[in-house]
Amino acid sequence: MSQTPVLKIKSDPEAIRIVAKKQGDVSIQTINLRIIMANIWWAEVPELGTFFSVLELTIKKALKEVCDFEKLTLGYTYTANDRMEDASEIVVEITDVKIDDVDVEVAGRFIQLTGEDKRGFFKRLTSSKRRVEKKVVKEV
Repeated sequence: MSQTPVLKIKSDPEAIRIVAKKQGDVSIQTINLRIIMANIWWAEVPELGTFFSVLELTIKKALKEVCDFEKLTLGYTYTANDRMEDASEIVVEITDVKIDDVDVEVAGRFIQLTGEDKRGFFKRLTSSKRRVEKKVVKEV
């Protein structure tokens, strides 16, 4: 059996499932997107920052349940199909996960968040000029 922890991420429009495995230990965590987005809307807080905080803490919780560590380093890139306030699709790619400077194997690196596209024809046509891509490396 492998000593390397494995992190599997699976997403659909309603939930994100995060599974951490090491040897025989397994942790399954679920982020219910409808509940998260409803709370964000109700509290009128920044959507993306709150979503990433929940995602980071859920990944940390899943890994903590299968192995002990002091430091989690998480790297991800997010890409939006327009400016953030107009985007109808955001794709998050988990690029790097390390616990105490040891690489974690990641399967299912992509999380796709989609919403209703309310942009007009010309805004959609010219959106490639306004795409947003940002890399984030964080110690959680």
